[in-house]
Amino acid sequence: MNKQLLKKIATKIIGAILIISIFYFLGKELSANWAQIRAYDFDFDIPTLAAATLALAASYAVLAFGWFLLLVVFRHPIALHRVVPYFFITQPAKYIPGKVWLAVARLKFCNAHNVPPKITFLSTFEEGSLEALAGVYVSVLAILQMPELSKYSLWGVVAIILFGLILLIPHVFYFFINLYLRGLRHPQIPQEKWVSFGQLFILQVTYVVGLLGFGIAQLTFLQSFAPVAVQHIPFLVSIGALSIVAGVVAIFAPGGLGVREGVWYLALQSITAPHIALIYAFVSRFWMIVIEALLAVAALPIVWFEKPHK
Repeated sequence: MNKQLLKKIATKIIGAILIISIFYFLGKELSANWAQIRAYDFDFDIPTLAAATLALAASYAVLAFGWFLLLVVFRHPIALHRVVPYFFITQPAKYIPGKVWLAVARLKFCNAHNVPPKITFLSTFEEGSLEALAGVYVSVLAILQMPELSKYSLWGVVAIILFGLILLIPHVFYFFINLYLRGLRHPQIPQEKWVSFGQLFILQVTYVVGLLGFGIAQLTFLQSFAPVAVQHIPFLVSIGALSIVAGVVAIFAPGGLGVREGVWYLALQSITAPHIALIYAFVSRFWMIVIEALLAVAALPIVWFEKPHK
Protein backbone atom coordinates (compact mmCIF):
# COMPACT_ATOMS: atom_id res chain seq x y z
CA MET A 1 0.00 0.00 0.00
CA ASN A 2 1.62 3.28 -1.12
CA LYS A 3 1.96 6.42 0.97
CA GLN A 4 -0.60 8.38 -1.05
CA LEU A 5 -3.30 5.77 -0.47
CA LEU A 6 -2.46 5.62 3.25
CA LYS A 7 -2.69 9.41 3.47
CA LYS A 8 -6.06 9.35 1.72
CA ILE A 9 -7.40 6.71 4.10
CA ALA A 10 -6.03 8.60 7.12
CA THR A 11 -7.63 11.84 5.91
CA LYS A 12 -11.02 10.15 5.54
CA ILE A 13 -10.74 8.59 9.01
CA ILE A 14 -9.80 11.91 10.60
CA GLY A 15 -12.64 13.65 8.76
CA ALA A 16 -15.14 11.04 9.94
CA ILE A 17 -13.89 11.40 13.53
CA LEU A 18 -14.27 15.19 13.38
CA ILE A 19 -17.80 14.98 11.99
CA ILE A 20 -18.81 12.39 14.61
CA SER A 21 -17.27 14.57 17.35
CA ILE A 22 -19.20 17.66 16.21
CA PHE A 23 -22.51 15.84 16.05
CA TYR A 24 -21.81 14.13 19.38
CA PHE A 25 -21.25 17.57 20.96
CA LEU A 26 -24.41 19.01 19.41
CA GLY A 27 -26.40 15.87 20.26
CA LYS A 28 -25.22 16.04 23.87
CA GLU A 29 -26.28 19.70 24.12
CA LEU A 30 -29.59 18.87 22.45
CA SER A 31 -30.25 16.16 25.03
CA ALA A 32 -29.32 18.45 27.94
CA ASN A 33 -31.67 21.21 26.74
CA TRP A 34 -34.48 19.04 25.38
CA ALA A 35 -37.00 20.03 28.08
CA GLN A 36 -36.59 23.76 27.31
CA ILE A 37 -36.73 23.08 23.56
CA ARG A 38 -40.02 21.17 23.89
CA ALA A 39 -41.50 23.92 26.06
CA TYR A 40 -40.42 26.74 23.71
CA ASP A 41 -43.32 28.58 22.05
CA PHE A 42 -42.12 28.13 18.47
CA ASP A 43 -44.01 30.55 16.24
CA PHE A 44 -42.77 32.18 13.02
CA ASP A 45 -43.49 35.76 12.06
CA ILE A 46 -44.50 35.08 8.44
CA PRO A 47 -43.49 38.45 6.86
CA THR A 48 -40.05 38.24 8.51
CA LEU A 49 -39.64 34.62 7.44
CA ALA A 50 -40.60 35.58 3.87
CA ALA A 51 -38.04 38.42 3.91
CA ALA A 52 -35.34 36.02 5.13
CA THR A 53 -36.22 33.50 2.41
CA LEU A 54 -36.09 36.14 -0.33
CA ALA A 55 -32.75 37.42 1.00
CA LEU A 56 -31.33 33.88 0.96
CA ALA A 57 -32.57 33.20 -2.57
CA ALA A 58 -31.12 36.54 -3.74
CA SER A 59 -27.77 35.66 -2.15
CA TYR A 60 -27.65 32.38 -4.07
CA ALA A 61 -28.47 34.32 -7.24
CA VAL A 62 -25.51 36.64 -6.58
CA LEU A 63 -23.21 33.62 -6.14
CA ALA A 64 -24.58 32.21 -9.40
CA PHE A 65 -23.66 35.50 -11.09
CA GLY A 66 -20.18 35.13 -9.58
CA TRP A 67 -19.77 31.72 -11.23
CA PHE A 68 -20.98 33.26 -14.51
CA LEU A 69 -18.24 35.93 -14.21
CA LEU A 70 -15.61 33.27 -13.50
CA LEU A 71 -16.51 31.39 -16.68
CA VAL A 72 -16.31 34.67 -18.59
CA VAL A 73 -12.82 35.55 -17.31
CA PHE A 74 -11.66 31.98 -18.08
CA ARG A 75 -12.80 32.60 -21.68
CA HIS A 76 -15.45 29.90 -21.69
CA PRO A 77 -18.63 31.93 -21.12
CA ILE A 78 -22.10 30.44 -20.82
CA ALA A 79 -25.15 32.68 -21.09
CA LEU A 80 -26.32 34.00 -17.71
CA HIS A 81 -29.86 32.66 -18.17
CA ARG A 82 -28.33 29.17 -18.40
CA VAL A 83 -25.65 29.52 -15.71
CA VAL A 84 -28.16 30.48 -13.00
CA PRO A 85 -30.34 27.31 -13.30
CA TYR A 86 -27.19 25.17 -13.62
CA PHE A 87 -25.91 26.72 -10.40
CA PHE A 88 -29.16 26.08 -8.54
CA ILE A 89 -29.54 22.50 -9.79
CA THR A 90 -26.00 21.49 -8.79
CA GLN A 91 -25.98 23.05 -5.29
CA PRO A 92 -27.29 19.91 -3.52
CA ALA A 93 -24.17 18.06 -4.76
CA LYS A 94 -22.15 19.82 -2.05
CA TYR A 95 -23.80 17.55 0.53
CA ILE A 96 -22.16 14.48 -0.97
CA PRO A 97 -19.00 13.63 1.04
CA GLY A 98 -15.94 14.98 -0.77
CA LYS A 99 -15.62 18.60 -1.91
CA VAL A 100 -15.20 17.58 -5.55
CA TRP A 101 -18.82 16.62 -6.24
CA LEU A 102 -20.11 20.13 -6.86
CA ALA A 103 -17.66 20.48 -9.77
CA VAL A 104 -18.48 16.95 -10.96
CA ALA A 105 -22.20 17.79 -11.02
CA ARG A 106 -21.46 20.86 -13.14
CA LEU A 107 -19.51 18.86 -15.71
CA LYS A 108 -22.68 17.60 -17.41
CA PHE A 109 -23.91 21.12 -18.09
CA CYS A 110 -20.54 22.66 -18.89
CA ASN A 111 -19.61 19.87 -21.32
CA ALA A 112 -22.73 20.71 -23.34
CA HIS A 113 -21.25 24.19 -23.87
CA ASN A 114 -17.77 22.91 -24.74
CA VAL A 115 -16.26 24.05 -21.44
CA PRO A 116 -13.19 21.86 -20.73
CA PRO A 117 -13.42 19.85 -17.48
CA LYS A 118 -10.27 21.60 -16.22
CA ILE A 119 -12.03 24.98 -16.49
CA THR A 120 -15.13 23.64 -14.71
CA PHE A 121 -13.01 22.42 -11.79
CA LEU A 122 -10.89 25.57 -11.79
CA SER A 123 -13.89 27.91 -11.74
CA THR A 124 -15.52 25.91 -8.93
CA PHE A 125 -12.35 25.93 -6.84
CA GLU A 126 -11.77 29.68 -7.29
CA GLU A 127 -15.44 30.23 -6.48
CA GLY A 128 -14.93 28.53 -3.10
CA SER A 129 -11.74 30.53 -2.45
CA LEU A 130 -13.43 33.86 -3.23
CA GLU A 131 -16.45 32.88 -1.11
CA ALA A 132 -14.20 32.11 1.85
CA LEU A 133 -12.30 35.41 1.51
CA ALA A 134 -15.53 37.38 1.10
CA GLY A 135 -16.98 35.75 4.20
CA VAL A 136 -13.93 36.72 6.24
CA TYR A 137 -14.14 40.33 5.03
CA VAL A 138 -17.86 40.61 5.76
CA SER A 139 -17.41 38.96 9.17
CA VAL A 140 -14.59 41.29 10.26
CA LEU A 141 -16.20 44.44 8.84
CA ALA A 142 -19.54 43.62 10.49
CA ILE A 143 -18.05 42.88 13.88
CA LEU A 144 -16.14 46.20 13.77
CA GLN A 145 -19.54 47.95 13.75
CA MET A 146 -20.36 46.64 17.23
CA PRO A 147 -20.62 49.42 19.86
CA GLU A 148 -17.70 47.95 21.83
CA LEU A 149 -15.40 48.24 18.79
CA SER A 150 -16.76 51.46 17.27
CA LYS A 151 -13.56 53.40 18.03
CA TYR A 152 -11.62 50.97 15.83
CA SER A 153 -14.22 50.90 13.08
CA LEU A 154 -12.78 53.49 10.65
CA TRP A 155 -9.18 52.30 10.77
CA GLY A 156 -10.30 48.68 10.84
CA VAL A 157 -12.31 49.14 7.65
CA VAL A 158 -9.36 50.89 5.97
CA ALA A 159 -6.98 48.10 7.02
CA ILE A 160 -9.31 45.37 5.74
CA ILE A 161 -9.77 47.14 2.38
CA LEU A 162 -6.00 47.62 1.96
CA PHE A 163 -5.32 43.99 2.95
CA GLY A 164 -7.99 42.80 0.54
CA LEU A 165 -6.57 44.83 -2.35
CA ILE A 166 -3.04 43.54 -1.72
CA LEU A 167 -4.32 39.98 -1.62
CA LEU A 168 -5.94 40.47 -5.03
CA ILE A 169 -2.58 41.12 -6.70
CA PRO A 170 -2.37 37.99 -8.91
CA HIS A 171 1.12 36.94 -7.76
CA VAL A 172 0.01 37.21 -4.13
CA PHE A 173 -3.44 35.66 -4.66
CA TYR A 174 -2.20 32.65 -6.61
CA PHE A 175 0.78 32.13 -4.32
CA PHE A 176 -1.60 31.31 -1.47
CA ILE A 177 -4.03 29.43 -3.71
CA ASN A 178 -1.26 27.20 -5.08
CA LEU A 179 0.17 26.75 -1.59
CA TYR A 180 -3.20 25.42 -0.47
CA LEU A 181 -3.48 23.21 -3.55
CA ARG A 182 0.00 21.85 -2.95
CA GLY A 183 -1.04 20.84 0.54
CA LEU A 184 -4.01 18.97 -0.91
CA ARG A 185 -1.78 17.44 -3.62
CA HIS A 186 -3.91 19.02 -6.35
CA PRO A 187 -2.46 20.41 -9.61
CA GLN A 188 -1.19 23.99 -9.43
CA ILE A 189 -2.91 26.80 -11.33
CA PRO A 190 -0.53 27.79 -14.16
CA GLN A 191 0.20 31.48 -14.71
CA GLU A 192 -1.58 31.51 -18.09
CA LYS A 193 -4.81 30.71 -16.21
CA TRP A 194 -4.38 33.51 -13.68
CA VAL A 195 -7.09 36.16 -13.49
CA SER A 196 -6.06 39.84 -13.63
CA PHE A 197 -6.26 42.22 -10.66
CA GLY A 198 -9.24 44.06 -12.13
CA GLN A 199 -11.13 40.85 -12.76
CA LEU A 200 -10.34 39.54 -9.29
CA PHE A 201 -11.56 42.84 -7.81
CA ILE A 202 -14.93 42.61 -9.60
CA LEU A 203 -15.27 38.97 -8.59
CA GLN A 204 -14.39 39.68 -4.97
CA VAL A 205 -16.91 42.52 -4.72
CA THR A 206 -19.57 40.19 -6.16
CA TYR A 207 -18.86 37.53 -3.53
CA VAL A 208 -18.73 40.11 -0.73
CA VAL A 209 -22.26 41.19 -1.71
CA GLY A 210 -23.35 37.54 -1.78
CA LEU A 211 -21.88 36.71 1.63
CA LEU A 212 -23.29 39.90 3.15
CA GLY A 213 -26.66 38.72 1.86
CA PHE A 214 -26.18 35.35 3.57
CA GLY A 215 -25.40 37.08 6.85
CA ILE A 216 -28.49 39.30 6.60
CA ALA A 217 -30.69 36.36 5.54
CA GLN A 218 -29.63 34.24 8.52
CA LEU A 219 -30.07 37.14 10.94
CA THR A 220 -33.56 37.80 9.54
CA PHE A 221 -34.45 34.11 9.87
CA LEU A 222 -33.47 34.21 13.55
CA GLN A 223 -35.57 37.35 14.02
CA SER A 224 -38.58 35.54 12.56
CA PHE A 225 -39.01 33.39 15.68
CA ALA A 226 -36.55 34.70 18.33
CA PRO A 227 -36.01 38.48 18.05
CA VAL A 228 -32.70 39.78 19.40
CA ALA A 229 -31.63 43.26 20.46
CA VAL A 230 -30.56 45.75 17.79
CA GLN A 231 -27.04 46.07 19.22
CA HIS A 232 -26.40 42.40 18.39
CA ILE A 233 -27.18 42.78 14.66
CA PRO A 234 -23.57 43.43 13.49
CA PHE A 235 -22.34 40.47 15.55
CA LEU A 236 -24.98 38.16 14.06
CA VAL A 237 -24.30 39.29 10.48
CA SER A 238 -20.62 38.58 11.19
CA ILE A 239 -21.41 35.09 12.49
CA GLY A 240 -23.67 34.44 9.51
CA ALA A 241 -20.81 35.13 7.09
CA LEU A 242 -18.27 33.31 9.25
CA SER A 243 -20.47 30.20 9.42
CA ILE A 244 -20.53 30.02 5.61
CA VAL A 245 -16.72 30.31 5.54
CA ALA A 246 -16.44 27.51 8.11
CA GLY A 247 -18.61 25.30 5.91
CA VAL A 248 -16.52 26.06 2.81
CA VAL A 249 -13.09 25.45 4.36
CA ALA A 250 -14.11 22.39 6.39
CA ILE A 251 -13.06 19.87 3.75
CA PHE A 252 -14.07 16.95 5.99
CA ALA A 253 -17.72 18.06 6.28
CA PRO A 254 -20.02 17.75 3.23
CA GLY A 255 -21.84 21.05 2.78
CA GLY A 256 -20.39 22.19 6.10
CA LEU A 257 -22.86 19.94 7.94
CA GLY A 258 -22.30 20.20 11.66
CA VAL A 259 -19.60 22.85 11.35
CA ARG A 260 -21.95 25.72 10.53
CA GLU A 261 -24.36 24.57 13.24
CA GLY A 262 -21.54 24.44 15.80
CA VAL A 263 -20.42 27.98 14.94
CA TRP A 264 -23.94 29.34 15.37
CA TYR A 265 -24.58 27.45 18.61
CA LEU A 266 -21.37 28.65 20.23
CA ALA A 267 -21.92 32.25 19.07
CA LEU A 268 -25.58 32.51 20.07
CA GLN A 269 -24.93 31.24 23.59
CA SER A 270 -23.35 34.62 24.41
CA ILE A 271 -26.56 36.56 23.62
CA THR A 272 -29.45 34.12 24.10
CA ALA A 273 -30.49 30.97 25.95
CA PRO A 274 -28.78 27.68 24.99
CA HIS A 275 -32.03 26.04 23.89
CA ILE A 276 -32.79 28.90 21.47
CA ALA A 277 -29.24 28.64 20.10
CA LEU A 278 -29.77 24.92 19.49
CA ILE A 279 -33.18 25.43 17.88
CA TYR A 280 -31.69 27.99 15.50
CA ALA A 281 -28.65 25.87 14.65
CA PHE A 282 -30.78 22.92 13.48
CA VAL A 283 -33.86 24.70 12.11
CA SER A 284 -31.81 27.18 10.06
CA ARG A 285 -29.94 24.31 8.38
CA PHE A 286 -33.26 22.66 7.50
CA TRP A 287 -34.53 26.01 6.16
CA MET A 288 -31.44 26.47 3.96
CA ILE A 289 -31.69 22.92 2.56
CA VAL A 290 -35.38 23.44 1.76
CA ILE A 291 -34.64 26.72 -0.08
CA GLU A 292 -31.77 25.09 -2.01
CA ALA A 293 -34.08 22.21 -2.98
CA LEU A 294 -36.86 24.58 -4.08
CA LEU A 295 -34.43 26.64 -6.19
CA ALA A 296 -33.16 23.44 -7.82
CA VAL A 297 -36.68 22.20 -8.55
CA ALA A 298 -37.68 25.61 -9.95
CA ALA A 299 -34.60 25.60 -12.22
CA LEU A 300 -35.18 22.12 -13.68
CA PRO A 301 -38.03 23.07 -16.07
CA ILE A 302 -35.90 25.94 -17.45
CA VAL A 303 -33.19 23.46 -18.43
CA TRP A 304 -35.70 20.96 -19.81
CA PHE A 305 -37.51 23.56 -21.95
CA GLU A 306 -34.24 24.89 -23.35
CA LYS A 307 -33.19 21.44 -24.55
CA PRO A 308 -36.40 19.42 -25.10
CA HIS A 309 -34.55 16.89 -27.31
CA LYS A 310 -32.52 15.78 -24.27
